[in-house]
Amino acid sequence: MPQPTLQELIRRRRQGAFVGRERELELFARNLDGTPTDPTHRFLFHVHGVGGVGKSTLVREWERLAAGRGALTAYVDDSAHSVPEVMAVIAEQFARQGRPLKALEKRLEAHRRRVHEALAVGGAEADGGQGAAEGASAVSSAVVRAGLVGVGMVPGVGAFAPVVDGERLARGADRFAASLSARFRDQEDVRLVLDPVRALSPVLLTELGRVAEEVPWTALFFDTYENTAPFLDGWLRDLTTTDRYGAAPGNLVLTLAGRHRPDRVLWGGQAELVAHLPLEPLTEDESRRLLAARGVEDASAQRAVWEGSAGLPVLVSALADHPGDTLLAGATAVDRFLGRALPPREREAALACALPRTLDEDVCAAATGEDDDPAALFAALTALPFVSGHEGAPRYHDLVRAPMLHLRRTTAPTRWRAAHLRLAALHEQRYEELGGTDESDAADPARLHARLEAAYHRLCAQPAATLPQLLAQGPRAARLGAAFARRWARTLADAGRDNGDEATRRWGTECLAVLDEDDGPAGRARLAGLLVDRPGADEAARVEALHARAALHCEAREYAEALADHDRLDALRPGDWRTAVERGVAHRRAGNYVQALSHLDEAEARLAAAPDPGDDPAPAARIAREQGETRRHLGLFDQALDLLGRALALAPGDPSALVSRAAAHLSLGRHHEAVADLDHALARRPDHLWALLKRARAHDSLGDRRAAFADLDRAADLTMDSAAVIGERGEIHRRAGEYAEALAAFDAAVAADPDYLWAYGSRALAHHALGDFTAAVADLRHALARRPDYLWARLRLAEFRHEQGDCDAEFAEYDEAVTATTGRLARPYVLRGRAHAEHGRFARARADGEEALRIEPEDERVRELVAQWSARASRGDAAPQPPSPRRGEASWGHGGTSAGP
Repeated sequence: MPQPTLQELIRRRRQGAFVGRERELELFARNLDGTPTDPTHRFLFHVHGVGGVGKSTLVREWERLAAGRGALTAYVDDSAHSVPEVMAVIAEQFARQGRPLKALEKRLEAHRRRVHEALAVGGAEADGGQGAAEGASAVSSAVVRAGLVGVGMVPGVGAFAPVVDGERLARGADRFAASLSARFRDQEDVRLVLDPVRALSPVLLTELGRVAEEVPWTALFFDTYENTAPFLDGWLRDLTTTDRYGAAPGNLVLTLAGRHRPDRVLWGGQAELVAHLPLEPLTEDESRRLLAARGVEDASAQRAVWEGSAGLPVLVSALADHPGDTLLAGATAVDRFLGRALPPREREAALACALPRTLDEDVCAAATGEDDDPAALFAALTALPFVSGHEGAPRYHDLVRAPMLHLRRTTAPTRWRAAHLRLAALHEQRYEELGGTDESDAADPARLHARLEAAYHRLCAQPAATLPQLLAQGPRAARLGAAFARRWARTLADAGRDNGDEATRRWGTECLAVLDEDDGPAGRARLAGLLVDRPGADEAARVEALHARAALHCEAREYAEALADHDRLDALRPGDWRTAVERGVAHRRAGNYVQALSHLDEAEARLAAAPDPGDDPAPAARIAREQGETRRHLGLFDQALDLLGRALALAPGDPSALVSRAAAHLSLGRHHEAVADLDHALARRPDHLWALLKRARAHDSLGDRRAAFADLDRAADLTMDSAAVIGERGEIHRRAGEYAEALAAFDAAVAADPDYLWAYGSRALAHHALGDFTAAVADLRHALARRPDYLWARLRLAEFRHEQGDCDAEFAEYDEAVTATTGRLARPYVLRGRAHAEHGRFARARADGEEALRIEPEDERVRELVAQWSARASRGDAAPQPPSPRRGEASWGHGGTSAGP
């Protein structure tokens, strides 16, 4: 019989010393002793508690318990940084248990291979003249869209690399998708690069279903979940509670263990299927039993350990060998963890190896500065009771590591800096040896890990020099989403916690606090705001921070704040066309179309007057696209088509311009032309959500409901925002007169997103078609209560009042529409003028028409109406004008579709 390894002996001894947690052990065991069909069965266990409370130890004990009952198990911690990495960890551990997931392993290998090929494509483009920046941005954008990782980090700086600006990011994404479609004949290969979660998840479920038939249980354990939840939470929810990726085996049991309570939005509706277990510190009795199992029998010593450890199992275990004194800070605490009898050389090595956040043999050698038998040192360190994560990324427990870092930094600052610089150099060397481009970090977890660790160590060694560079990248991280912003802030916070630099600590604390309060667009705008006026920021950093904050304000519908940032940008860089464009877009999103056009025209003039505009057609293409989109919103569809055509001549195949032009075609009833543009857009960018939703509408208008619903099915696979897709299904039913089905869909849409005001508007139309004016008015009133400037809802409400014969209420709504838009839109004046004409009030109608012409002097339709009303007013004619088909004007405001801005 082979001799057990040292690691196996250590694990057996630890398992034998496990005490306490009887309730948690019994609950988990009882769950496995039943059947999946038992009404009391729980498919998910969510363990949460403070650091050091014993979550990882309990999870490992549960894993041992499950394996003892014949379960197939896998343990995943935060050494995995993406969903594909998690799948790879599961496949590797299942294979070690004799249950390989061969089909998944094959697809994972194909994913890795195709990603590297794709990155090679990006690298080649980046070497090709004009396309240099575009190639780099393409790779970066596509990987961002695939959800693999975030912004690149500059080795040795710890900052998110300013590889491309936002404008190039958007263009590059489209070029990259197109280049992949051209390179890979099989669209499944394209999906493996752009959307690996969607491509791989069905394969994982199929393989899990296959092996599940051979074992009583399949148990997956996700530890340190506070770090992996940002990319795992939604995926695991969909994997287990929806049919998005297929059917999950009934004997699958998940365990999530982290510091935070479960997300109520994601898991709140699964109360009967999920066991929530808040883990508390050990009681004094449990602490005594644990110490007795470790050979500490003296009652006074047991009491001292319990008081000094606060019942945290990690400290109880670490102090078990030295229970006679109380736990003190600094060197005394370190002595508690390491033991005062430890030889000086071993003690020095243990202290040095507290500096890295994760351990391996090379890291241990770099931390100590010695190459003597790093394998033995690594084995000895990982046997310590406060080192966790033995499979993957071993690390010191935070409660143990903190006093060691403090001791080393305060008593040996020279060695502190030298060790961090050696560790930074090691990770920078690894980064270079892994090859690839800056953007390939996104697809290569090893490269990204090396870059992040190098950044952390540089900031610990040289905070004054490195901090400004890291802070300069914060606005970019904020703009790229909550997960990216948190990753940037966590890097800053970890270094601030460990390096003793007050400025770093303060910045890390403030940035994480902002994101903890709100990591949506408004919260991330506040994060960017922290960095706008930070001391030491140069003009370029301040400009980028203001651009980021303005964009996030717009996303959060905080338009006044966005415009204020644009004012500051104009003061910093007068004549910058980019600021004028963004100001115009902000006005359009706020409904200020006249101001939007004015600023977009100004952007065009600024670009023409630029001293060195260069040969890049992208700025002119963007301006033309935004001008066309704004005229589309105004209902000036012919003008919109001309401008969007110009944009596409400058930037052929631009999906955003194609989708906008398709929307204009739809409003003009040119459904075949719309489909052609949308087909082109989706060929360039297969994951364009709004293109799919608009094409579904076009197919429905052409009578092809099968194609329409197929597009909606694809859209549902692409987005977590199910409300938009459900709402569009409801709109198809409503247009077909299937009002019961439409109402059910709109009900589901507003249940999925209570702020989805478009669905309230469409539901009002369905209620109206069924003759339920009360319900229709209630929906419109609800939408207006949430958004008083929702012009479409206001004018539709006026039409409902007209149909009911309530003249006073009708004109009250028109007056509210004019007031809500502060006289900046022609449409309310035109419709109120028509209403006056229908009541024989031609002088008032003419006055409204003249106001509309003041705003839109080129609108010939309004000019004709004003001429008619003027003539009848001059004759003193009081005969009512026949009612006009006002309800047919669905090409503005509500837009007739949920898709698009």
